[in-house]
Order: sequence, then C-alpha cells, then structure tokens
Amino acid sequence: MPFRISPEVAALGLLWAALTALGAFRFTPAAGVQLVSWAQIAAQGVLLALALIALGIYARRAQVQPRLLGFTAGAILFPVLLAQIVHPWVPYLAPAPLAAALVALFVGLPMGIAANLVVALMIELLGPPLSGLVAFAGGFVAIFCVTRLSKLSDLAMGGLEIALVNALVYASGTAIWGGFRPEALLWATLSGPLTALLIMGLLPLAEQITQKTSPLGLMELLNPSHPLLELLREKAPGTYHHSFNVADLSEAAAEAIGADPLLAKVGGYYHDIGKIQRPEFFLENQQNGVNPHDSLAPSLSKTIITAHIREGIELGRRYGLKEDVLQFIPQHHGTSVIRYFYVKALREGQEECSIDDFRYDAELPKTKETAILMLADGVEAASRSIENGARLEELVEQVIRDKIEDGQLAEAPLTLAELEKIKKAFVATLHAMKHGRPISFPKIAK
Repeated sequence: MPFRISPEVAALGLLWAALTALGAFRFTPAAGVQLVSWAQIAAQGVLLALALIALGIYARRAQVQPRLLGFTAGAILFPVLLAQIVHPWVPYLAPAPLAAALVALFVGLPMGIAANLVVALMIELLGPPLSGLVAFAGGFVAIFCVTRLSKLSDLAMGGLEIALVNALVYASGTAIWGGFRPEALLWATLSGPLTALLIMGLLPLAEQITQKTSPLGLMELLNPSHPLLELLREKAPGTYHHSFNVADLSEAAAEAIGADPLLAKVGGYYHDIGKIQRPEFFLENQQNGVNPHDSLAPSLSKTIITAHIREGIELGRRYGLKEDVLQFIPQHHGTSVIRYFYVKALREGQEECSIDDFRYDAELPKTKETAILMLADGVEAASRSIENGARLEELVEQVIRDKIEDGQLAEAPLTLAELEKIKKAFVATLHAMKHGRPISFPKIAK
C-alpha cells in the first residue's frame, strides 16, 4: 500500500513548523526544548505578521500568481525553520540567503529583495546577535549571484562570495558591539557554500513547483543533443532548421528590448515540436513537390495544421518542459488566420465559409518573449522568398503591421518604441542570415 500521511498528522506538523519558526520553541545545546512566554510569542507574531502583510500587499500589486506566492512563503519558512533548529549548536550556519536567491530566481528580483528583508527580520528576532544582519547581507549577495547564473561554476563562485560577505559582516559587527567567537565566524563562513549546495539541489523542486525553468535548465534545453531536439531533427528536419532561425531572431530582438533572450531562444527551439507527429503536412518538410494537402478539403487541412499546437503541448509535457517554455507553443500563432486554406476554400466555391473558420484557436501572446516569437516566426517564414537581403525592411514592417491590425498583439506588453527596436533587430539578423556571396570566385592565374 502507498505511504500516506493523515490530515491530522499533516496539520500537527505544519503547526509545529509554524510555532518553531515563530520562536515558540527554542532548542538548547543540551538537546532540550525551551518554551517561550506567550507574551513574547505574541510580540514576535505581530512584527512578523506586519512584515508578511506588507509582502502580500506588494505581491498583489505586482500581480504575483498564487502558486508563486505560495512558493515564496515556503522559501521564507524553510531557512527560518532550519535556523531555529541549528542555531543552538552551529549558530550562523543556517542558509538564510536561500530564500532570497530562490525567490529572485523564480518569482522576480523585487520579490526576492522583499523576501530577503522578511527572512532577515525573522532571524534577527529569533536568532543570536547579528544573525539578522549577516542574513541580510548574505541574501543580497545571493540575489546578485543568481541574476548572473548561467553555469554551475557561477553557483560555486556565489557560495564563496556569500561566505566572504558573511565573514566580513560578522567580524565587523563583533568588532563594534563585541561578542566575537571564532567558531561562530567559521559557521557564518560555511553558510555560503551550504547555501550554494542547497540552491543547486533544490532547483529541480523549485522548477516543478513554479513551472518555471532556471537559467541552468534553459541552458540544458539549448543542447542540440536534447532528446526532443534530436527527435525534431530526425522527424522534421525542415522544422528543425526553421526553429533555429526563429530562435536566433527571437534572441536578438529580446536583447534589443531588455527581455529574456535565453528564454526567447529556448522558446524558438521548441515552439514547433508538435510538427513531429505529422511533419509531411508542413511545407518546410515536404520534398519532391509532394503536398498531401492537394488532395484534402481545406477544412480538413486546417484541422491537421492546427493540431500541432495541442500535440506540441502534450509532447513537451511528456519530455518535462515547464509552463514558461510550453507557453510559446500556443501563443506563437495566437488566433492567426491560415490564409492559404481560406483562399483555397474560396477558390473551390465555398462562399459560405468565414475567415474565422480558418483561425487558430489558441492563446494570444501575453509576455514580451512570446510576442517576439510570434513576430519572429512570421518574419522567418516570409523571408524565405527573399534572396540576399533584398526588401527585408519592407517585409519585416509588413509582417509586424499585419499582426497588429489582426489584434494578435492586443495582450502583449510591448510598446511602440520596443516594436521599433524589434524591427531593427530582425532586419540586422536577417541580413546576417542572408549575407550575399559572389556567384563565382575569380580563379588564380598560374
């Protein structure tokens, strides 16, 4: 039989964790438990409640999703609870910067800073002298470290930086207020590497909870040997190369407007994985002029084409893609019209059909990155008919104008100034892709 925890046991465990984090129980070096007066518990509870209420108000104004808000609460509670348990024996060893690092990485920099303030306040109230100040300083270093995280060595370096700052803050604080202990300095220093190890170990769990991919996870998805990319290259080689071109366009545009270029590039790689199921029905994979749509009714062709959205999401989930990457699959087409089959239906005499019958039934882009990908997808497809960079500016302008007029960017947080930067980035990237070469090279006279 599977192991299950009864609701009563779970409730008692949560109550114990909350009371311990509140400081109702204080562990002693002799492995005993010291009870704190109810007045002190109430006073600490009021201060912590005010801090958490302020955090909640800010999260609501920032429109933080409930799932991410719950993750933030758990990330704050974990190091505080751990600090309460280990402080009697190894003071300052608790990985207080862990909360700031994880929240900044998966929820956002402002929430990471707010979480760091709350953790520092809680540890200062409940821990030994200077513990809050050490946690506060180490948390800010951790936030700085995760904002430049792209490889494992960055985590190792971050752990050393946290260790150095913790040691300096503890030594400086005790030089001012007294109470220096060599073993406490050692534990404060070791907290840095411990924090880095815990961040590395908790990244998969944090990704699963938040459905966001860490920078390290995104770098793994860029590896051409990823099973899903190998499958795409094998089953749909035309789509594979199209996706890489779209990824390059998206990355350049995201860099131009200060969006997330790494996420945009990964989205470009995986946005069309649904075409793996029936690659021969998509133009870029057809060979020898054979087009299976020639013998199909336009309505059936539309059904087959639009199915790659649903099939792509299912395939992505099967291979462990998180929602921040999966969102590119439905949002890169939005509710666009499949014009080829709409025009074909009109030519076949289906005058009663509506243009809306040939639209994708998907989501409109809701982030800068997904909106960029939609535009890049259209620009890349249209640019195949142009050789050596001729009329690229006109083409990019037309594609973007068509998307705007069709309402595809209605929910995208892009400004007109950003759209201009995106256009310039697209044109520059397309020129690089289509750089001209001489038809023949001069021969060297012998």
